[in-house]
Amino acid sequence: MAITVSEHFKVGFSDFWSRKVRSLVTVIGIILGTMSVIVILSLMNGINKNTLKWMMERGGLSKITVRKNWSYENPGNVKEHFVWKELKLIRSLIPEAEYFNPQIQNWLRFSYGKKEFHTRMYGVVPDFTKIEEWDVESGRFISEFDIEQSNNVVVIGTTLRDELFGNKNPIGKIITMDRSRLIVIGVMQHRFMKNNDVVGNDNALAYMNRRAFMPISTMIHKGRAKDNISSFTVKAKSPEAALKLRDKLEAIILNLRHRERVFDVNSAKQQAEDMMKNQKVFQIVFFFISIISLLVGGIVIANIMLASIQERTREIGIRIAVGARRFDIFAQFLTQTILVTTIGGILGIAFGLSLLDVIGGYLEIELIAGLNVIIISLMVSAGVGFIFGIVPAIIASKLNPVKALRYE
Repeated sequence: MAITVSEHFKVGFSDFWSRKVRSLVTVIGIILGTMSVIVILSLMNGINKNTLKWMMERGGLSKITVRKNWSYENPGNVKEHFVWKELKLIRSLIPEAEYFNPQIQNWLRFSYGKKEFHTRMYGVVPDFTKIEEWDVESGRFISEFDIEQSNNVVVIGTTLRDELFGNKNPIGKIITMDRSRLIVIGVMQHRFMKNNDVVGNDNALAYMNRRAFMPISTMIHKGRAKDNISSFTVKAKSPEAALKLRDKLEAIILNLRHRERVFDVNSAKQQAEDMMKNQKVFQIVFFFISIISLLVGGIVIANIMLASIQERTREIGIRIAVGARRFDIFAQFLTQTILVTTIGGILGIAFGLSLLDVIGGYLEIELIAGLNVIIISLMVSAGVGFIFGIVPAIIASKLNPVKALRYE
């Protein structure tokens, strides 16, 4: 007489409930393993999201950055910087680029009255705000007219504003940069992003609020930087276009530098993809480590089910004698094993989800458990029951009914 699937589940649950201590020991291993899977997958999801958020906060995935290649051994006769004329040539060769910003930087001392502040000054062009997706909070940014006239103007970050001016409006005020006098024409918007890496500092973009910006031509003609531009940034129309533009830009620079790779040309899109690949490797490694606890739980389940077969040998013989098929015996034991691991998986998911906020708070990172994470965890736990339940189920289904009925 064939046994229905619902009857298999009823019998399995009845056996699970009648052997509470044994079932509890079996389920604990599955709970711990499933919790590990939930936490690991959620952690990697959180890291991926945080990485992408960082890239987007710094201007998105369409950026291409060119800077000195510090790992390259320069033969000695190749310039490791650009001059203004070279950059104008490069700009003319990449008309498909949406924005273009060469920049020079220097660590300088700023003063207003008796107050002083040391920070980095960047010589930039108007496209800077478009590339970084960072606009002014008050006043205005550097214009093309400022570049043409090499005007003594400066745009400051909110931290520099607070340190020098406090609650006063800095627009139109004159600050001293070393020996130069600059008119403050704007204040950049305050940048903020929750820091998940450095304990004690809640703003990962705090360093940007300390910066100051002036026309690059002013730094070249009136400052200490001279015509020595070591880096520039380009923004393509889309992340996909950035990959093609990066290759073209690299070819142009190689031609200008006699095929010597004294500069790195990096696409934000490619960097994001590389980081995601590296994180994927770590995710797979940690995932398999967490699977080990599930495998240990599976081995325990297999041993318990083998012991259960010995205890229920006579019962199995009676079932076969009254018409149960061998497949029914196989399905009964396999269903029972999968039921145990599934219950453990559900409890593990529940406990794992309840721990995410605690672990996330300790690590200072958001752990994200999407529906895919929950489904994967449940499938893995049920899969362990299927894999480790097959052998005991086969052994039970192949018992000789005559010997089983005589078994004491």
